[in-house]
Amino acid sequence: MLGREDFLRAVRAHLERARRGQGGLLLVTGEAGIGKTALTGCAVQEARHAGMAVLRGSCWGADGTPGYWPWTQVIRGLRQALRTEAWEAASEAAGVVWQVLLTGGGRTENEGRTESEGRAQDEGRTEDEGRAQDEGRAQESLRTGDEGHAQEPRRTEDEGQAQELSRFELFDAVTTMLATASHHHPLLVVLEDVHWADPASIALLEFAAQHLSLDRVLIVATCRLVEVERPDHSLRDRLRSLTARATTLTLTGLGAADVAELMLRTVGSAPEGRLVADVLHRTGGNPFFVQETARLWAGGHEVSGTSPGLHASLRQRLDLLDGAVADCLGAASVLGRRLRTDTLASVLGASTEDVHGWLDQAAEARLVVYESESSGEALRAVVFEHDLVREALYGALDNRLVRRLHAAAVTALRSTTDARDVTLPVELARHAHLAFEELDRDEAVELLLSAAHHAENRMAHEEAAGHYERVLDRLGDADPRRRVLLGLHFGTALQMLGEHERSWRVYADAAALARDLGDPLLMGWTALTLYGSDGRGDTALLKPRALRWAYEQQNLGRKSLQSPVSDDPAALDDSELTLSQSSLARHVAAGVIAGARAAGDDDTLHIGLWARLQSECGPRSAGDRRALAEELVAVSRRRGDRWTEHVAMSMRWVAALESGDPRFMADFQAMVALGAADGSARLRLHSVIDHSIVHALTGRFAEATELLEASETMSAPGANYYHYFVSHHRWSLLVLRGRFTEAKQLLDTLRAQQHPYVDLVEALADLEAGERRGVPVPRPGAGAGGDTVLHHSVTPLWLRYQAQAAAASGDPAWCDNAHAALVPYTGQWLVSLFGWDISGPAALWLGILDAARQRWDSAVRHLTEACRSADRMHALPWSLRSRLELAVALAAQGDHDERYVASLLGEAESQAHELGMTHLLARVAHVGGGHAVAGHRGPDDTPAAYEFRHIGEVWRLTYDGSTVHMPDAKGLRDLHCLLSLPGQDIPAVRLLNPDDDTVATVHGMGADDVLDDEARTRYRRHLERLDEEIDRAVEQGDEQRAAAYDQERADLLEELRRCAGLGGRPRRLGDSRERARKNVTGRIRDTLRKLDQRHPDLAAHLRGTLS
Repeated sequence: MLGREDFLRAVRAHLERARRGQGGLLLVTGEAGIGKTALTGCAVQEARHAGMAVLRGSCWGADGTPGYWPWTQVIRGLRQALRTEAWEAASEAAGVVWQVLLTGGGRTENEGRTESEGRAQDEGRTEDEGRAQDEGRAQESLRTGDEGHAQEPRRTEDEGQAQELSRFELFDAVTTMLATASHHHPLLVVLEDVHWADPASIALLEFAAQHLSLDRVLIVATCRLVEVERPDHSLRDRLRSLTARATTLTLTGLGAADVAELMLRTVGSAPEGRLVADVLHRTGGNPFFVQETARLWAGGHEVSGTSPGLHASLRQRLDLLDGAVADCLGAASVLGRRLRTDTLASVLGASTEDVHGWLDQAAEARLVVYESESSGEALRAVVFEHDLVREALYGALDNRLVRRLHAAAVTALRSTTDARDVTLPVELARHAHLAFEELDRDEAVELLLSAAHHAENRMAHEEAAGHYERVLDRLGDADPRRRVLLGLHFGTALQMLGEHERSWRVYADAAALARDLGDPLLMGWTALTLYGSDGRGDTALLKPRALRWAYEQQNLGRKSLQSPVSDDPAALDDSELTLSQSSLARHVAAGVIAGARAAGDDDTLHIGLWARLQSECGPRSAGDRRALAEELVAVSRRRGDRWTEHVAMSMRWVAALESGDPRFMADFQAMVALGAADGSARLRLHSVIDHSIVHALTGRFAEATELLEASETMSAPGANYYHYFVSHHRWSLLVLRGRFTEAKQLLDTLRAQQHPYVDLVEALADLEAGERRGVPVPRPGAGAGGDTVLHHSVTPLWLRYQAQAAAASGDPAWCDNAHAALVPYTGQWLVSLFGWDISGPAALWLGILDAARQRWDSAVRHLTEACRSADRMHALPWSLRSRLELAVALAAQGDHDERYVASLLGEAESQAHELGMTHLLARVAHVGGGHAVAGHRGPDDTPAAYEFRHIGEVWRLTYDGSTVHMPDAKGLRDLHCLLSLPGQDIPAVRLLNPDDDTVATVHGMGADDVLDDEARTRYRRHLERLDEEIDRAVEQGDEQRAAAYDQERADLLEELRRCAGLGGRPRRLGDSRERARKNVTGRIRDTLRKLDQRHPDLAAHLRGTLS
């Protein structure tokens, strides 16, 4: 490369350091055409020559490009570059989180064999079965809702802790995958044109740069920083932060000698010195500009008259092309930077032979290059040599011709592109939008709607909102009914983004138009959609007003309301509107359902059924909701709406669970099967979160937590549902397991996420932890904008708290009131927040209240039924809780079978150990004080005064007669090992690898200092000489020389810092012992911190004992 020797040396040095395990980020910057791609091309050649695997990802600034697109390409490249065993090791180390980058809704034929296909073939399964089982592990979705017609737990876009954690887990998965792969092959990751990347991709790049610095991974990214420095550029601050973590190579223009040589190489003629000076002056030495200018000069054109800038130079070069070639390239510029030749032939209405002939001429002119594809000559792909070429071609086209070409592109892409291509709906929508009147309006609307639905399936809600907005713009004033429905879709998409105020403005336009049209079914559809939406931002109380408008239209001619509906929100009685919402919604939904059935209108019918599902609440309503869900499943099937069918199936198993029907598991498995068969991101995500809830119910806490964490991460790239629903599930899981400290730490997160009933959650956590007696908590009221859907959904959780708090207080009146409120729920389970919270069988809380009132026969009857119900549902945690409460009631009753009580306590203790619900063991011990617990220590056995024992999934720790139980942790295993060998020195590497003597032995070997004594002495002397030279230059007034020496000194100090550890300690090459010491020390310290809260005396003793 001309004039780039220094840069090449820097690239080679970074490649060599990466191969030795000192990776990092190399940022190659400069203006367009300066040679960034050429330099990275040399880096790729050097890396491959050195045996490194090369992964590439290109960014593109066009609308509709999926998020994390360059990283998707990198992961695909990694899968193709690694051998099977290396790929399996890397993907296994990263877990399932990374799969969200590859699940865009379809695969091309050329992506190669996926991990699931490989395993399916190895295990004798079909390819579809293998892929379904893999993808079924990866994603979360809404608990209820369809296209905005139900109360959906959505995530907002607030940068709270939950979303930060979700994004961190995705980033960690990608870096873990790359780091693990680098153990098999050193990696070079090339990301081109990151100034066009989405913000999330840049954030992931910054994360990777920081966390891969000690792995055999070098990331080279190219960027036009000049463009990014615009004040309005969305990546300005992020890329500024990125440069602080990178080694930056800023390419500048070539010198005169190199410009002359480049012109000679380009056109074969040596220019005169005066011409070289002119070219250098006008191009600034930009190699691409120089080449363009040289070609124009060789064609007989005056340089001074043709290239005042890049665009003019490109335009004049393109004018030299044959007319047919120029027309071909103009059409190609409409299709994008990369295109297939058969698609271009279809747009032009020409044969593929003619198109290949024209493109061959363009390739000879170095405007485009071919990419070979495996499917044959007709499917060859062509790429513009530089995107500036494409931009110049596109900008020169006549506006009417541009619209015609975009319209032709729609037809061409439909006939030549694989329908499974993830980019097809986005590309069709882009061309439909830019074709304007050249494409039929209805066809354009359908394409834009298809792209919106496709984006929703990928959880790209911002993209979906943009498509809906363009649909409304394209529709204009035509078809008012359709405009109402599209407005509802647009408003729902905005709600998914957390833009509540804007969504209600869009809803207001749709509702006003629906009211004017006077169609009762349409008005009912509109009102019920608004009823299921988040009330935040509804300052005009549109939700209850729309319900009244719909009710009045359905009852036209009759006196339907006591007072007319005012158009002035200030004139309305807010409390009356709020209190009437549920009943109004039921009436409107019933009218919509009846009208839709009569008209055979399944689209409207499914809206009515959704609203009935939401408005049916309270005791004894679960059976009705299950029947409604059954019908909604059938209607959705007829409509071909897999998403609504899937969520309705979810509501069906939740309703069955609420009824105490063990057949809920069959309904749940049917829902999971549908999600696996469909394969879309939303359905897989929904299945994963439902799996987490069911695992928590059945006591499989580890799997529930793993799936919960995976679902949070999988939703991070696109979904923006209510964060607090996911956090509430995490909170309920922690409380169920007795991890009260962690549950209370989560309260701040719930407040930040605007959980509407956080006071209730906090009070219940304190009550479960035994930190305060029951205090009254007001019954939850309506939410923002008079929202009653959430209000009704949280009532069972409040009833549970009432029962626990009243029983704890012993207040007879409070116990009587709480009991009366729970009696209607007899035989049911308390399920809140659309299934996100399961509070056990109502019989459990009725029995606890009876016990508090000393009504022992009734308490035993209810608690026995609670045990039976929990056993029927295979709900082990609630079975344990019910057995323990039953034992308490029987023991307090006095007249009981001692052996039966002992048996109950024995079962409870065994289950508590098995499930890790160690917080209940103290109660078991207290109740069993006078009872020989079956299968466990009897009253005559003397408990150990000191004990450190591993039992199942927990550790029993006894010190000075006081016992606590702790969940299994590596730090506890380390402490056990150390205490088992008193007075002996145990290498940290042996604690880190207790089951592998070979690894422990190898890692126990020493390591050499990165800097030996001689090197440190020389560095010190060189620093002293630099200080002297800096002082001398300052005295002589030579600021430039002083600055150069100062920079050299700073670089040297930075290098020394890399070679030294914390506190200036010498860092050793490959010192596994030091890393092991830090890891083990961190694990033990973390365990002791947790022990401080459970058994402070033991924690203090261990700190004073270990060294």
